[in-house]
Amino acid sequence: MSIHFPELFIKTADTIIYFQKYVILNTEYKEKRLLKKKSIFLTTLFIIFAFLNTNLIAEINYKVDFSSRYIWRGFDLNPIKKPVIQPSIDYAFGGSGLFLNIWGSISFENKETNEIDLTLTYTFKTPENISISAGIIHYGMYFVEDFNIKDNTNHEIFVSAGLPNMRLNPSLSIFYDFTNGDGLYVLLKTEYSLKLSKAIGADLSASLGYNGGQWLAEGVDPGFSDLNFGIAIPFNIGKFNIFPFVNYTIVLLDAIGDENHLWFGVSVSYK
Repeated sequence: MSIHFPELFIKTADTIIYFQKYVILNTEYKEKRLLKKKSIFLTTLFIIFAFLNTNLIAEINYKVDFSSRYIWRGFDLNPIKKPVIQPSIDYAFGGSGLFLNIWGSISFENKETNEIDLTLTYTFKTPENISISAGIIHYGMYFVEDFNIKDNTNHEIFVSAGLPNMRLNPSLSIFYDFTNGDGLYVLLKTEYSLKLSKAIGADLSASLGYNGGQWLAEGVDPGFSDLNFGIAIPFNIGKFNIFPFVNYTIVLLDAIGDENHLWFGVSVSYK
């Protein structure tokens, strides 16, 4: 057997070079994986320590409204004009400013008008004492016949700014439905609390809505849609907060409806 040293040398050299490249690439891969793991670990630690600096004790509020009508942004969403029960749960993620709300509407007559909504909100205050909220709402009509996600759910994003330290507590909220509702709704609202006696007070509210095409038929011009007035008389029974209320909605846009709405009820909450 004869050995050709130049050929053997070349093959050996190629093998050594290949092995060196493999070691280098494998080392770089391991270093990248290690760096990625370190980054994930450090990021997780940062998030944990960030949350440790806030009050993470969850706060849950329970509420249920018994209402004679379901009026929403000027629309009558229970057209048979029957009462509804509207329970909700608020979950506050400690002092983080993050809130989750689960809200439902239950009709006494027509289950297809039943609704379940989810709202995720982040709230904070600026140095100028302006309260800012932003979030997303998922609306679900889960009880309609032949329910499907595409046609029977819709979603909104929103942002709201308010001045809670001012006497009339003015706020401006902007909602945009980017699915089936496909449009804008703007709400300007003001609230005022007064004392009727030493033990009894009244919460007054007024709001004006502008519909920028949300749930309007094609070709309908946008415009001011609803003017609302409300009064509630709050009082406590033990740990329960009771709010009897009366609201009156003036419909300003023909595409919303052709009559105004007087509706009333009582709200009961437990913290």
